[in-house]
Amino acid sequence: MDQETVRTICYLARLEIDHNKSEKIQKDLETIVELIGSLQSIDTSDIEPLYNPLEMTAFKHEDLEMSDNKKNKFLKNAAESNEDYFLVPRVVE
Repeated sequence: MDQETVRTICYLARLEIDHNKSEKIQKDLETIVELIGSLQSIDTSDIEPLYNPLEMTAFKHEDLEMSDNKKNKFLKNAAESNEDYFLVPRVVE
């Protein structure tokens, strides 16, 4: 990766950079290229390709209710209540 390549990439991306930042961008791009090179060395021969990311099915878990009903406990703390609801003064006539 050289400065000419960095200037070309910045031109194509419509980015305007100064000289100090172009050196940092050059180092960053070299790091990215090395990372891609290391990914290409991974053996994926036993892995079937996905043609769509939605082909994999989500893990299914049994739907279990884990919370206990605290309705009676809350209704006991209310100033007024019946067996199911809080009773409050009427607001709209």
